[in-house]
Amino acid sequence: MDITAYRLRTLRQLHQLSQEDVAKYLGITRTAYNKYESGNIKPIRKLNELADLFHVSTDYLLGRKESPLEAKLRQSSTEVTNQLEKYLFLSNRGRSIVDITLDAVYEKEMAGPI
Repeated sequence: MDITAYRLRTLRQLHQLSQEDVAKYLGITRTAYNKYESGNIKPIRKLNELADLFHVSTDYLLGRKESPLEAKLRQSSTEVTNQLEKYLFLSNRGRSIVDITLDAVYEKEMAGPI
């Protein structure tokens, strides 16, 4: 799959938006936006708008630059990468539950032995 198409789909899912939502934001049809995500066409005219919507650079969308998170993930173990991927695809409610648990465990461990 084309890197731009992959990143658009991943970012859209992370922001919990539908293709229709993004298409409306861009002022195009869902079918036209789908062509961006399928890699059939590059979103050249809409690249800046997409970067603004997803809070990333156009270089990132085009695959010219990796995010700091991607660089860190490349260096991480498979287990850490798999867990992070699961977290990213949780609903807001699911993330909140994980955040509360993670914060509690982190605070306990940082406090040291009693």
